[in-house]
Amino acid sequence: MLQWTEQFATGVGHIDHQHQALIDNINQLEMLLVNFSPNKQEYQFMLQLVDFLEFYAKSHFNVEEQCMEAFRCPVHAKNKQAHATFLAFFEEFKTQYQLNGLRREFIETLHAMVSGWIMEHILQVDTQLKICIKGGIAPQNPTVSTSQLTPPASNV
Repeated sequence: MLQWTEQFATGVGHIDHQHQALIDNINQLEMLLVNFSPNKQEYQFMLQLVDFLEFYAKSHFNVEEQCMEAFRCPVHAKNKQAHATFLAFFEEFKTQYQLNGLRREFIETLHAMVSGWIMEHILQVDTQLKICIKGGIAPQNPTVSTSQLTPPASNV
């Protein structure tokens, strides 16, 4: 199980809140994998999680990229490339699950990918935003602040 700590903080409240929601959902998925014979409610959760991840990947990534660009974060390009890689993985996952159903091996792959994403990408790339914000790097557009970047709503 993953635990949110301040080491995950980016310095942007709504981005951190969305990262916390991602961690919560992946932890719930991990609990389902312990004894994988989902009942109707658990199966519904997995379907909602797929929807959440799709929305998260598209909307959250866009807001995060805007933030990194606005604050001239040096890992902006790396972040954008990592997001593209995640989106490609997710599209393939979604195609496979639509063709074959939510089989255990698909769910295990999804869990491993997202857990790794949290530990590697969020901790090593996303948290660089905090350094840019706290380091006093002014946004490229002086009218942009972290509070003006539109956060997407959470689905799950």
